[in-house]
This record gives sequence, structure tokens and C-alpha cells, in this order.
Amino acid sequence: MKAPQMVIDLDRKSRVVLREGRLVDRRGAEVTVLWSDGSTEDVRLGADGDHILFATATGGLRHRKYVDPIGTLELVRSSPAQAFAFALLDSSNPLSSKDLIARVAEVFTGDVSALWKQARLTFETNENVKASGKGASRKYVWVGQAPLDAVSTDIAAHIGERTATDENTVTVEPEAGSAERRADAAPQVADGVIGGPVNSETNNKGRGSAHSAEDGQIHPAVELVRATSVSGQLPENWAELLGSALRNPLAAGLAVESLSDDALQAAVPALGRAALILQAVPRDSKTINAIDPVRLAGPESAAALIDAADTELRGLEPANARAQELRHAKDFLIRRLLNSPSVGLLRLNTVLRATREMESPKDAAKKGEWVAEVLATVIGAMDEGSWKNLSLQDKSAVARRLTSVPLDATGSRARVLGWIWRNHPADLADDMWWRGVEFDDLAAVATTPLASALESDAIASAVVKPMVVKRLTSATTRRQLLTSLAAPTALARLMDESDVDRAFDRVLREDTVGQAWLVRLRNETRVAELTHQIEALTHQAREMSELLGNAQEAVRLRDDRLHRMEARLGEAAASTNELRESQSRQIRIDVMRALAELCAYVDGAADSQSAQRVRERVRRMAAREGLTPSGVPGRTEPYDPQRHDVIGEPPQPKTPVTVTGIGYTWGEGADEIVLVRALVERTN
Repeated sequence: MKAPQMVIDLDRKSRVVLREGRLVDRRGAEVTVLWSDGSTEDVRLGADGDHILFATATGGLRHRKYVDPIGTLELVRSSPAQAFAFALLDSSNPLSSKDLIARVAEVFTGDVSALWKQARLTFETNENVKASGKGASRKYVWVGQAPLDAVSTDIAAHIGERTATDENTVTVEPEAGSAERRADAAPQVADGVIGGPVNSETNNKGRGSAHSAEDGQIHPAVELVRATSVSGQLPENWAELLGSALRNPLAAGLAVESLSDDALQAAVPALGRAALILQAVPRDSKTINAIDPVRLAGPESAAALIDAADTELRGLEPANARAQELRHAKDFLIRRLLNSPSVGLLRLNTVLRATREMESPKDAAKKGEWVAEVLATVIGAMDEGSWKNLSLQDKSAVARRLTSVPLDATGSRARVLGWIWRNHPADLADDMWWRGVEFDDLAAVATTPLASALESDAIASAVVKPMVVKRLTSATTRRQLLTSLAAPTALARLMDESDVDRAFDRVLREDTVGQAWLVRLRNETRVAELTHQIEALTHQAREMSELLGNAQEAVRLRDDRLHRMEARLGEAAASTNELRESQSRQIRIDVMRALAELCAYVDGAADSQSAQRVRERVRRMAAREGLTPSGVPGRTEPYDPQRHDVIGEPPQPKTPVTVTGIGYTWGEGADEIVLVRALVERTN
């Protein structure tokens, strides 16, 4: 059964949803629409002047992504079978699984194919879905009524009551995909005026205002919190209020700031997922901080929430008073999301986008450890494939955020480097991970699991060795030098004896106490070395004498075995020569037989068969003997002296030449032999 249709009127330039209404009659591109303000109008679908009008199924996935993009992401994540059903509702024609996956992928950036495998059985048992065909030709069609849930029920029940004010317009772009993939298509809302430009001169001037500056209407977020705090349950139109508020989460946070903590505390237990509108409230609140926003929203919706916040700030001058208020609210939103107990569910690129404004030296010193801790948590929860698919730009962004954090044994930077070493050790050889690290930092982690990384050839030569040399050459006091020599094995093993000796000479040049120690140590060391050498030489002479006697006996035994082997080799040689002659004769017979067959065929077929047929038959006979044609007449190839005979002066290797006659090779790979080289000529 075909679902009821909605008509959406877009501003052609800004892609703002100006109005929407129910399609009541259709005559091709000409339709009659019952608009949300109760008026009826005949319009033509398509682009017309400053407007774009298009029809879409009421309650379908396409309609939902315009009405409630964040809620649509949550729907796909939590109820994929229902999401695929809504995608099917969008089409009056049968759709394949590939078609359904493509439609859901327009609003969800995750692995939609995996969602389909998970949801397929539930989807096919839906009484409103009819399946036909098998395998790749299996198709699905919607046969039931349009679904009436929190979105479509509200549209159906209130379409005659809704007004066409700015509060009910939404910025969208047809087929634009999810907010995470196309941030420029995210809705623009300012302090309850949905779809209007964010402007501090025309919108709420008072921070935390609960009303629209133009018409004094209560902000949707405030209306939702107030109604819930009084009744203890969500109002009937909660989905519409939530969608309106979340399109501009920062403005919603500023508006809700005007409410008391008592009102928030009374509303939160019943708000459920709608508590997301509180995350940008720019003040500390135990009630709000107790909410787990990532678990509540899911990773996709949390990312969309950040995108919506970025959109609110886009285009505003930094010094603008409204921009400063929104930026302050965004800081609370980001901190609450990234302080969530479920922050490990977020994608790494979501965290990088959320913290990209924290890369300046001032912010790095202030917030670096917190950002690094979040990154360590998110990276620690990643699977190996996700990291492997990260772009170099994202990996560099992670490295930059870690630069401001010291490398110590238990810190977040060491945790990130340890995870990379365990899962993708080759990546850790890049010097971007070691920027700002000094000798003492390496010494601090050289007794942790990172010690094996410091001992690897790539990191030892590129990172550790230069720092060891730098420390030895920069030591100026006996304490500094001796402390350096006491470093863990991962560092001390790379200290050359000559570098250490020069360091002692330099450091103790003016240190009389140290010089006396050094002379005594060197003398005692030299005597000990000579004594050890004498003992070693005496032991070596004794062993050599024993080895000489054993060697003489071994020589006698070898001579005896050699005489016996010579006699056997003589007998084997006579037998081998006879066998070789027999094999050689058989090989010549086989070759001549193949040549004779070829000659006999060509002689008999020359006058009775076409040249093409003779050529094909000869090539089959050649292939049967293991011969492979080399070159295709007319094809251009790089010149290879080993495979080509050139007509005229030979060109330089790899010069383009044109094949005029084929050659033949025998064997494959390293055993290939070029029997006849292909004939070529220079390419003009």
C-alpha cells in the first residue's frame, strides 16, 4: 500500500525548509497540498524560482532525517530492522537489499551492510513487508499502512494545528546524507528560531533567555523541561520539541540555563533521551553531570550533536557577543560528552573534531592532559582495523595533542604509545609520536612494556640513539654523567664506550677528585684486562693442543673413506654416462617427432585450409609442447633486448616499440627461456 506523501518546500539558495504539508491530490508534477497552516494550494514539484518542492513518504526514512536527524541516527543504531522498513516505505517500487543498504547509508555512516545482516530476519518477518524472489534477485515492497510513531503520529495529528512560523522551519539539503558526513548540511537554528540565521542582533540578546526575540514564544527546550518537571512524564509532542531543540543544542543550553536546579532535577528522571538538550547548559550542575550523554545518544548521535554545535558557530564573528555565549555553552557540551563514562564508544575522529580548538599552546598547557586521557580511553577501545583505516591526518592530529603531555610511566601518552606498539608497531617508528620527548622521559618508560619498543631497531636508531648521544655530549657535571650512565638497559646499551670515555674526560677535566678516581679505575681496569688475557691465552693453547690430536685422527679416517668413495664414484660414472646417452637420444627423438608432426600438418593443410586456421592449429600444437607466444602484432610495448628483435637500429631499453611478429618462450617464472624473440619496429 502506498504511504501518504508529504510535500516539503525548500528555499533554493539556503536549503531552508520553508513549510511542509500533506499531498492530497497529484496530477503528474502538479499536486494539491494541504499546508501546515491549514491552507490548500496547487503547486508544481521541482525547482521554481527561489523554491524547490519535492514529495516524500510520511514517516519514511527520508522524511525522518529532515524532521529529526539525530533521532534518525539513534533509530538506525538501536532498531536497524525498523530503519530498513522506513527506507522501504520511501519507495513504491520493489527494492533489493542493495537498494535498502544504499538508502540507509544516506543517514548513517557506520557499517550498514553489517546492520543489514543483523536485521534481515526481523525485517523479513515484518507484516508490512512482502518479499519475493531468491538470492540476488530477492526484492522487497511495503504492503502495509504507513507507521505511526513518535514522529509520524505527531505529524498526522497536528498537521492542521501547526503554524508556518520560523520556529517550525528546518535547514536541510535533499539527499545530503548524515550530519557527520556533511556538516554543511546540518540544520541551522538560533535560540528557538529554527532555520533562521544565527545573529546576535536579531535573536535572543539575554544569555539564557527562554523566549524567542521575535515572537516571545517559549524555547522548545524550556517548554520540554518545564512540562516534564511538572507532570513527571514527557509531553505528547516531546519528539517535535526535542528535534527542534537539538538542531541548535547550544542555543537550547543557553535557554535552559534560566531554569532552576530544582526544575532540572525534577525533569531529568523522565526526560530519558531528551536529556541531551541539557548538555550545553553553561553552568556546573550535579544533575546534568550525572547523565551519561554518550550512552544516551549513541556514538552517531553524539557526533551529530557536535556537528550541530559547530554549525551554530559557523559564520559568526569571534568577537560577537552571541558567538562568545555559544562558544561558552559548547565548551560545557564538549566536556560533558568527553567526560562521559561511555566516551570509549565514540569514534576517534569525533573526539578529534571536538578537541580541534584545543591545539594552541595556551590551551595545550591547560587542557592537554584531559584531552590526552580522553584519547587514551577512546584509542584503547578501538579495534585494530579502525586504527589501520585512519588517515595520516587523523594520526598526526592525535600526535599533536599528545605533544603537550609529558611521557611518564603511568600517563595517558604512554598508554597511547603502548597501544600503538602492541597493535601497529610500525606506526610508532614515525618521529611525530616522539616530539618533545627527552632522555629523562625515555628513561621513565624504559622499565615499562614500552622498553621493547625502545629496543626495536627502527626506534632505537631513529629516536633513542640520538637522545643518548645528546645526553652524553651535554653532561657538564659528575652527577649528570653518572645519572645518565645509570639509565635502564634499553638506553645504556646504546652508549658507545668511546662516547662515555670522552664524556668522562670532558666532565672531569677540572674535577681533581674525579680525575684521581678515573686514573685509578683505568689502571686497575688495564691490569685486570691483561690478567684476563693471559688466562684466556693459556686456556686457548691447551684447547688447541687437544684439537690438533683429534684433527690428525680425523684426517686419517677421512683419507680411508675418500679412497672407498673414489672407487664407488668410478663405478657410478660409467653407469651415469650410459644413462645420459640414452636420455639424450630419447629427448632428440621427442623433439624431432614434434617437429615432424608440425611439418606434416603444415604441408597437408597449406592448400586446403585458411591461413588463420593453420595458424591457430600450429599455436595449439606449440601450447601442447609448453610453448607460449610472446607479443601481439600491432601492440606497443617497452623495448626489451632479451625478448625483442628490432628492425633497424636498436633503441634504448624501455623505448616504445610496435610488435610486428610474435616470438615464443618456454617455461614459466624464473625457469622461462626465450626461444624466439618477437620481431618489433620503432613506434612513430
